[in-house]
Amino acid sequence: MSAEPGPPATPADDPALLERGHEAAVLDGALAAAARGEGAAVLLEGVAGIGKSALLAHARERGRAAGARVLTARATELETAFAFGVVRQLFEPLLAGASPERRAALLAGPALTAAAVLEPGPDAAVIGDFAALNSLLWLAVNAAEDAPLLLAVDDLHWCDPPSLRWLAFLLPRLAELPVALVAAARSDETGGSGPLLNQVATDPAFTVLRPRPLGRVAAGRFLARTLARGEVDPAFVRACHDATAGNPLLLRELARAVREQDLPTDAAHAGYVVDLGPHAVARLVERRRNRLGPRAQRFAAALAVLGDDAPLADVAALAGVDPDTALRCLEEIGHPGTVRDGEVRAGDDGGDGRGPRRVRYVHPLIRAAVYTAVPAAERARLHRGAARLVEARTGDPARIAAHLLHAAPTGDPHTVELLRRAADRSTAVGAPAEAAVFLHRALEEPPPAAERVPLLLQLAEAAITEDIAGAAGHLRTALRTASGPVERARIAALLGEAATYVQPTGQAMADLEEAVAALEREDGGVPAQDLRCRLAATMLFTAFASRAGRGELPERMPALRRLAEREGPGARMLDCAIAYQDAMTGRPDAADRARRALSGGLLETSEHTVTALALALAVLLLAEDPGAMPRLDALMADARRRGSLRILASVSTVRARGRLQAGQLAEAETDAREGLDAARIYERAGLRTTVLGPVVRAALGDTLLLRGELDEAGRVLRGEGPAHLLGGPRARLRLARGDAPALVARDALEVGRAARELGVLNPAVVQWRVPAALALHADGRTEQARELAAEELELARGWGAPAPVGRALRALAVLAPERNGALELLRESVAVLSGSTARLDRAAAQADLGTALQAAGLGAEARSVLRSALDTADRCGARPLAERVRAALRAAGARPRRSALSGPEALTPSELRVAELAAAGATNRVVAQQLFITPKTVEVHLSRIYRKLGISARAQLADALRG
Repeated sequence: MSAEPGPPATPADDPALLERGHEAAVLDGALAAAARGEGAAVLLEGVAGIGKSALLAHARERGRAAGARVLTARATELETAFAFGVVRQLFEPLLAGASPERRAALLAGPALTAAAVLEPGPDAAVIGDFAALNSLLWLAVNAAEDAPLLLAVDDLHWCDPPSLRWLAFLLPRLAELPVALVAAARSDETGGSGPLLNQVATDPAFTVLRPRPLGRVAAGRFLARTLARGEVDPAFVRACHDATAGNPLLLRELARAVREQDLPTDAAHAGYVVDLGPHAVARLVERRRNRLGPRAQRFAAALAVLGDDAPLADVAALAGVDPDTALRCLEEIGHPGTVRDGEVRAGDDGGDGRGPRRVRYVHPLIRAAVYTAVPAAERARLHRGAARLVEARTGDPARIAAHLLHAAPTGDPHTVELLRRAADRSTAVGAPAEAAVFLHRALEEPPPAAERVPLLLQLAEAAITEDIAGAAGHLRTALRTASGPVERARIAALLGEAATYVQPTGQAMADLEEAVAALEREDGGVPAQDLRCRLAATMLFTAFASRAGRGELPERMPALRRLAEREGPGARMLDCAIAYQDAMTGRPDAADRARRALSGGLLETSEHTVTALALALAVLLLAEDPGAMPRLDALMADARRRGSLRILASVSTVRARGRLQAGQLAEAETDAREGLDAARIYERAGLRTTVLGPVVRAALGDTLLLRGELDEAGRVLRGEGPAHLLGGPRARLRLARGDAPALVARDALEVGRAARELGVLNPAVVQWRVPAALALHADGRTEQARELAAEELELARGWGAPAPVGRALRALAVLAPERNGALELLRESVAVLSGSTARLDRAAAQADLGTALQAAGLGAEARSVLRSALDTADRCGARPLAERVRAALRAAGARPRRSALSGPEALTPSELRVAELAAAGATNRVVAQQLFITPKTVEVHLSRIYRKLGISARAQLADALRG
């Protein structure tokens, strides 16, 4: 949302706020909303110097005056690779200044993990990306418990990516929290996080303010107030306004130059400013710099390199001057006009409770002008010196590495060690992409020869979630230089694993095959044998994700089955892959192999095993194993504890399909959208999610279709994707819309061709024959339709799961030449589905049977069957099916009940989960933490629950739920 400026006004006498009355009012409104518990976000966007920082300062002052807790941060160009640098600026002072009791309250519940994000130790365990984001969210929730919270972030365009991801995580939840977020960003600068920054900046939660340049009249008032000379000659004002285009920062720098030179502000001296033009700051800074002595010039350069809030002692040391000279340099440069005192950082200890004196340039533009004026070689030398100073003062690996990124490579092993240490820290707090930046630089140093392959592997592991092509390149380099078949096999396994998340190539398969052959020649004992199994599993995963190697799968399978008879986690991973391949072809023993793969606890949940685990559980769902959903729930809980986005994405996608099968449509949509959000994150990072994205889109499309949301289903199913994954839902959508039967048949048959080419025969996997048969029948091609439906039934019986058998029998009933034959087929369909987990398939079969019974004159039996179908359809939220059954009941002479508007049956699945936890004694906060929602959402759910159950107190919940 964009808020256009209204009539210009000035909220105070501060010249920095001239013509900013509208913006100030919007900021005041955001603070008021946070005070009401209805969080708001404001983005101040504009060119450098337009007054964003002044408005941000105004928001901070107003927040403090209103009793809000104000947390501030300013991103810098130097620290874009510093994982959670902005978040640390926001929250570190809060924790550092808290009493033990207050600190415990701030870190209560899921927020405890935030301590490890903000204060990681040298041996800290790796925190998953979701766990990091969620813990920081709860830290903000806890911080706002007793007072509204204002998060003020300046120079968002330079924000580090992990902090941006947290802001993206916070924004959709902001409206339910007593939190205001005010951020400022340049419209002409994207830093190094363009797509991610754009995602945050365009979030609908933001009200966007774009301050305009000052008009000529306001520029005159600005100059008069700044120069304190009364009225300024209109010709001089016009010259200043033309030179600066009304930019407040440029006006201020011009005024300072006028003051320094005691220049008259009359028409005769207007020409002084004409030549400055749009680069006024750089030119003015350069003029001042040229007037400085050698020591002051070195001091100015050192401060520009060290960045914001640098300790004065460090600036002096880097410039090579003593403390007294440093103070004189400050005065010569211009304190407080060009340089001002900085803010004390959390953890500073100067012995007086305030820490060392820190200094900074008054604006990033001035720092940038000084920095770019320093020759490149000198800048690189200064950055290496700055790294040594930071190492001596704080030992913080990320802050040290931030300077080493800009230092020239010298082949220094200690530099490599420091960069790898910084990478370890970034990985530990769930920021592998930032780790990759440090590791890239370590490779350039370069490392000692013995460290090169381990460093390449570490870099590939870090880059794999953000830059899959880059990760594959590093792995191939490592593969060429690795020594020994075991090391090469481990690298090839990682390379194959990477290939399953993007478009795999024949090269990936060739690398895996070569590694397997090398291991077979190597007598490496049990570890090498287990690695062979893992490599073989990865080969299958790679084949599943593309056409590479699929044609050779049938002849490979006997050898792979023999290999999987070994013990160990690699063999169980191979079992998962074989089970999935067998399920694709319809082998009925696939589920038994999947159960064996999951037995014994050999496959622990990790980034490397999640594909195997997800595929094995998908096989159990296809087999309608009742134990699949509890296993998926446990895996989801484990994934949330670990906080890995990659694991959450895979598990939520599979569980969405399981919930869809069980008729839990609301829950299926929740899981599918979570998986889709994760898939989109991968796509924004440049990954081609050939499997994950289309699978979850298919599940979400089918869910929306069953709920009657056809337009939304169409939007989800639009776009590119494999026909065997998306074609089935698209054909079912066409049927539901009543599209021309010939078109539906054409699309469904195309899905069948694509599935057969990939060797997918199981009707439980790709459902194309039934919609094709129904469309062919409607198009007058009934014999062809019967052949397809009969083939579907034969393959379904071979697989053995009830749902595809029931669906095939229903299709054959439609195609049956006589009524009695159709009735018998429908009775068999209902009987088969009576023991199935596929509740909506059973309800649809009952609806067809009830309609057929009514047509046969068996009204009483028809009404009984239809009422059962209506109960299931209503409970599942399948509106189109429920309305069809209601119409059939009315035709049968019954008065069908309406959907429940009150009582336990009226609760949505989300409301029921909240009600059950609250009835068991969980507080709103505990409920929110367990369900990964906000406390405000819990309050909203409970108010609806009380209304539907006709109660007024929490103590009544348990009895009301029992009915």
